Amino acid sequence: MAISEAQQEAQGRGRLVTAVSTGSILPFDFVIYDCGRISLVRIRRLRYAKYEIADIAFTCREEIEALRAMPVSPDIFRELHVRGPERYWHHYRVLPDRIEEVRE
Repeated sequence: MAISEAQQEAQGRGRLVTAVSTGSILPFDFVIYDCGRISLVRIRRLRYAKYEIADIAFTCREEIEALRAMPVSPDIFRELHVRGPERYWHHYRVLPDRIEEVRE
């Protein structure tokens, strides 16, 4: 359900979205294409509203590690989209050495 909602949210912002088949072994849930930029996106729902970088790095460490383990070219981005109990989406870019919040 969260993946579908995240895809709709991305499409609502004017991005092209391509789903990954259900049961895929890939560490991402869908792909976004926006203005020549490709992003591999992993979705995570949180029970608690803690969105600071340190909180996300701890709570979502498995998803972050899986995204980092995926070899990609420098012009492909890895992103983590997180939704908490208030149903608002928070976006993070997963870089090899850090995580950055993506502000729209």
